[in-house]
Amino acid sequence: MGKATARIKYTRSLATSLAQFLENQRTYQGYNTELSNFLARKHELEAQAAKIQSQIEQQRRPAQVEYETLTQSHLFRLAYLKLMVLLPLLIIGALLLVKMRSSLYYPLVLGYGIAIIIKVFLVIYDYFPSKYLKYVVIIGLIVVVAKLLVYFIRAVAFPKTQWLLTQYREAYESFLCPVCEYPIRTGPRKFLFWTRHTVNKVVLPKDNPEDKPYTCPVCGTNLFEQCTKCQGIRHSLLPYCQHCQTEKTI
Repeated sequence: MGKATARIKYTRSLATSLAQFLENQRTYQGYNTELSNFLARKHELEAQAAKIQSQIEQQRRPAQVEYETLTQSHLFRLAYLKLMVLLPLLIIGALLLVKMRSSLYYPLVLGYGIAIIIKVFLVIYDYFPSKYLKYVVIIGLIVVVAKLLVYFIRAVAFPKTQWLLTQYREAYESFLCPVCEYPIRTGPRKFLFWTRHTVNKVVLPKDNPEDKPYTCPVCGTNLFEQCTKCQGIRHSLLPYCQHCQTEKTI
């Protein structure tokens, strides 16, 4: 009886396990089917997303091109506006460098010119594409050099009277020849030596020889002459006689 009872229990346990196994198989197959449906749905959604993304890209491309075109146009316009402000300042700096090359404030003007040039280069570098940068720099340098050459040629060929008078006046004040800057050794300065920077530090002798007409021994420029009206010694390159105020054409 004991063996029969054990066999019955074993059979029942086996039947229960088989039924549980079959139930789990059905559940697994259901989950597998559901997973397959989800994967198919996923692939379908991914295909739809790719199609929609392709449509978006096709619609975005013209907008992107237009955006880049408008952005580049805005940057060019902004660069032109900045250059319209900087280039006159650069021209003013060049003129000041030419006019004040012998002035005490020349280093300050030189620093101003260098700062403007660096700013112009930075504007060109920031707002113009790199492939165009070298052409812009080359063209700009050619224009600047051409302008400076034309300016210097005109200044040498047709110097303005006011500039000449300023040059002559500053040279006489420093006792240097306005043409070659050789020291004007006449009167008490006959045997002295000085430069433009040391002219006011030279101690003059007590004796004061009589003034006479004087010509630069280096370039032959007549620097002091006898006034035609009062017969006093006057500056040959200045318009008025310091004795009688007689005017002459320079």
